[in-house]
Amino acid sequence: MDENIIHIVIAKTWGGGEQYVYDVCKEMKKRGLQTYVAIDKNNIEMQKKFSEASTVIVSELYSIAGLRSISKLNFFIKKNNIKYINCHSGHALLLCLILKKLTGTKVIMFKHNALPAKDDIYHRWQRSYTDAYVCVSKLVYNLQTEILNDADKKKFHMIYNGIDTSRFNKYKNDIRQKDFYVVGYAGRIAADKGIDILLETFCKLANKYNNTKLLLAGADEKGYLKTIEHLMEAKNISDKVCYLGKLDDMERFYKSLNVLVLPSIVREAFGLVICESIYCGTPVITTNSGAQKEIITNKKFGCVIEKNNIDEMFRALEYYKYDTNYFDKEAKKYIQNKFSIEKCVDGILNLYKNI
Repeated sequence: MDENIIHIVIAKTWGGGEQYVYDVCKEMKKRGLQTYVAIDKNNIEMQKKFSEASTVIVSELYSIAGLRSISKLNFFIKKNNIKYINCHSGHALLLCLILKKLTGTKVIMFKHNALPAKDDIYHRWQRSYTDAYVCVSKLVYNLQTEILNDADKKKFHMIYNGIDTSRFNKYKNDIRQKDFYVVGYAGRIAADKGIDILLETFCKLANKYNNTKLLLAGADEKGYLKTIEHLMEAKNISDKVCYLGKLDDMERFYKSLNVLVLPSIVREAFGLVICESIYCGTPVITTNSGAQKEIITNKKFGCVIEKNNIDEMFRALEYYKYDTNYFDKEAKKYIQNKFSIEKCVDGILNLYKNI
């Protein structure tokens, strides 16, 4: 495939969707494909990060739905023989459809959120001109297609998210602390992630067992970290909880844990950190709030519990305190075969051919 690809990314902070675009670009580059990522001119951090995996195009994407960037992107797309626009936010889809009209490119909309489709006139218009939709899990696909007619459904495709497993093969030996039971969380530090429930549960655990630690990794969203810190102080567990911020070496983080907890309240569209943790041999406790059960099935490599259920989470934490049979080869094979970035990109490239 000779055609070049551009990704439109308007997110302001780094999250699972941005890691997904990064890994897709890196894998496509390995296969000899030219990718570009359009980033807002004011987001220097995002520009720097994406430049590691792709060619970054700086434009005005944050004001009036990115429409100020039409002229620049129109010229760039035509000059660089771009055939596919990958849109990663509904807020940018109008911009992408205008660029399609001007340049003749195909527009693929990636659905990273577990939300039902809207059926008003504007969204029906969007669907009529968008060439294809990629849903990152069965849950997202079902939510998006349940109200659609058969013609619209044909545009929707389920392609699982995937992780770049090469990022997690550096540490060969077990680096877990022998004298401590270390619980971890990775993701946005945000109210809808259920971190307060995790802290409540960890408090019960710490009161029963002295040799416990909780590590929190991820970017603070809208100052929610302050709420977490106040809760830690109120529960008198500040000395047992450590906020690590946004980490570059996630492999070391996962492999230092006895268990990872993803206590989401929000409906998760997928769960990249679940796949990363499992690949690193660390079991995962997560909630039934979204697509997590598509990754952890039949209690394999972790467990899925009721959201907001402190008692159930506590029982799961106690179980993994004593279950020290960490998996390795079996977990790696499972993730590689089903949730790797190679498999994900295979699906995307096959979709390009079919549209």
